[in-house]
Amino acid sequence: MIGFLIDVGIFSNLFYTGFVFFKDPFEFYFSYLPILILLPIFIIKYKFYAPSLYILVPLLVIGIFNVFIDNNTAGKFIKIFANLSVNLIFYQYVLQYYEFDVKLIFRKYLNISFIVCALGLFQLFSFWIGFKFGYDLTILLPLNKWGLNPGGLGIRINSLFSEPSSLGIAIAPAFFISIYQLITRTNDFISLKRCLVILICYCLSFSSLAFLGIFLSIILITLNFGAVRYFLFAIPLSVFLFFVAYNNATEFKVRVDGIKELFIDNILDEAKASETKRAKIKRIQSFLKRVHGSSFVFYNNYYIAKQNFAKNPLFGTGIGSHEFAYDKYTLNKLIGGIYEFNTGDANSLFLRTISEVGLFGALFLILFVFKYFVSHDIAGGEENSYWLISNALLVLILLTYLRQGNYTYNGFFLYGWMYFYNSANYKNYSESLATK
Repeated sequence: MIGFLIDVGIFSNLFYTGFVFFKDPFEFYFSYLPILILLPIFIIKYKFYAPSLYILVPLLVIGIFNVFIDNNTAGKFIKIFANLSVNLIFYQYVLQYYEFDVKLIFRKYLNISFIVCALGLFQLFSFWIGFKFGYDLTILLPLNKWGLNPGGLGIRINSLFSEPSSLGIAIAPAFFISIYQLITRTNDFISLKRCLVILICYCLSFSSLAFLGIFLSIILITLNFGAVRYFLFAIPLSVFLFFVAYNNATEFKVRVDGIKELFIDNILDEAKASETKRAKIKRIQSFLKRVHGSSFVFYNNYYIAKQNFAKNPLFGTGIGSHEFAYDKYTLNKLIGGIYEFNTGDANSLFLRTISEVGLFGALFLILFVFKYFVSHDIAGGEENSYWLISNALLVLILLTYLRQGNYTYNGFFLYGWMYFYNSANYKNYSESLATK
């Protein structure tokens, strides 16, 4: 029973982030409670992983230095650094608690993903039949950071997550495994019936990130089999699926169109410093019709991160400082001051890292992915679980790099540690085979 409760506490931060106790001076999620309860126990019971300091000490030094030169405030730095440190240390202890058995943790993750996806499909079915208690989860559960999302086949599935995009990231590893098992007709991790539930729910979230997760999964699966013909097949298949999604999912289409308007057509270049008030209003109205808000938020943070990086290229302006840079470089004034979203997290972990930790942080993110990646052994001399887990986690990591700027949201550090230790376990496994 105690073990079950600990599992619930650990995994709640991955799947139940739709309720916050308070928002100031920071958002305190319900799922933080198990961390605060378990962390002191883990500290007493397990050995501290000293290499964590290789990450924390440089961030501390860079952060303090930037506070002193007024690139950041002490409050912003302390808030983010403390949160990052607690999560980094806690989830390393979690790996020790499970005796570094990444396969076990991943199977638990998949089982909970199935339950969450089954709830998501029940949510959609309840909406179709008008059963409000089934689709409006705020009626039965404390979810004050959760909303119903119209679209798709009536509503876009978000299950327990605050929005479909969060589901698109968190369920991405489960989708990768599901599509692989359905293609190969294997039951290595979970049953094919459960795979089908996960796959359907993931697609019916109609999340742009979920669609991107689908494309990444297909490309990674084909690349791992090493044959050029598979990869050449994956490219037209991904393009075909892209156009299917573009022409049938309005939410996806408007975001893609918005990205095109901003990054390719340079729609913001239409802004003229000398324009009249009437001309400015007309331009802004035209902009709002052509560009989705989330596309502008992403582009705005891209522009801010680029400007901040240009001024502080090596080590950035310190953890928690993107909000400070936001006030300096935001483009919001060009469209009337609306869409003040993601001011602190840059809407992307990679953009935020470039802004706050500069080239040092960007290289860390890139090297982390490549150094600890496990690819499929074409010769067949390994267990499939290592490369499957690595690739499944990589989809989530890449989606987070692209469109989730919170360093610790949805238990991101647990996925990072799993990625790291799965690589270490694979190395030990390979060495044991060589010895035999």
